[in-house]
Amino acid sequence: MKRLLLSFSLLSAFILLFSGCVKNYYYDGFESDSNSSNGGTTEKTYAVRFQANVQHLTNTRADQVTPLQQNRFVTLYVFGYHADEICEINYTTNEAGVLTPVKGDGLYLSIGTFELYALSIGNQPSYPPIITNLDLGMIGGLDNGLDYLAYQDEELDITGPTTVNMTFKHAATQVKVLVESGSSSTVIDSISSATISAPTTTSSTIDLYTGVINAATSLSSTPIAMSITDSLCQQILLPLRYSGDLTMNFSAYVNGSASAVAYTVDIPLVNGQLAEGSSYEYEVLVVDEKVTIANASVSPWTDVNETGTPLTPEHE
Repeated sequence: MKRLLLSFSLLSAFILLFSGCVKNYYYDGFESDSNSSNGGTTEKTYAVRFQANVQHLTNTRADQVTPLQQNRFVTLYVFGYHADEICEINYTTNEAGVLTPVKGDGLYLSIGTFELYALSIGNQPSYPPIITNLDLGMIGGLDNGLDYLAYQDEELDITGPTTVNMTFKHAATQVKVLVESGSSSTVIDSISSATISAPTTTSSTIDLYTGVINAATSLSSTPIAMSITDSLCQQILLPLRYSGDLTMNFSAYVNGSASAVAYTVDIPLVNGQLAEGSSYEYEVLVVDEKVTIANASVSPWTDVNETGTPLTPEHE
């Protein structure tokens, strides 16, 4: 079912009917009593619990999931099927993959069909940005370096106590650059720093109801630092549609030198874009002072390697 739109007059009416705490025109949650009163009628409500996973790709090229890591926050948005009630409630992962309400007993719903949406940040222990346009469900204030995760369930059927298994998808994009020696005359000892061009953020928004971030069409004047693991440089960027290249600058210690050597390489965009939920992998070869692109490929997002080690850089 397509998302439900509510007018502010309807919302005002619901604010008068319910006694729960109101936040951004959403209710923080329903009372945990077994019965709730609405307009003089009594209706039984049931506990709704949540398991949270993140979709990723393994080396077998099969879709897999991993539990949302510990100490992450999730904001749930629940819509009544006929726009008769709304709830916004915050959860955290005190243990990986298990959502615990930040306050209170969590979500309780009556028998019926609801719409459920959720947002999280996979590489930072903070809440996702708040909705700035209620009717459109658009959320601004996005930034590069953050692993925005989105979940949608447009037909959540409640018939009693329910556990919802949520699988979040990556809404941003991932760039990974493997730096290697291109000849025996150049031995890379280590990489000391790296930056890459970043999409502009001024007009970036994510649609709560689709989980899609609108792509930027230009680059910021300020590059973003990349996370470095051995010879792998990586970063999370907002989606981008752009006709030019990205610029990567990095410094590396080579051939036992005590001073790092600075390098610059143009990173071409595959099909002129950085698409949401995709991982762009590049191999660059260093020969003396020259850097060349040896390989470029795109695949669904990979957030763990074959040994289960996280590849997603932590955002500070």
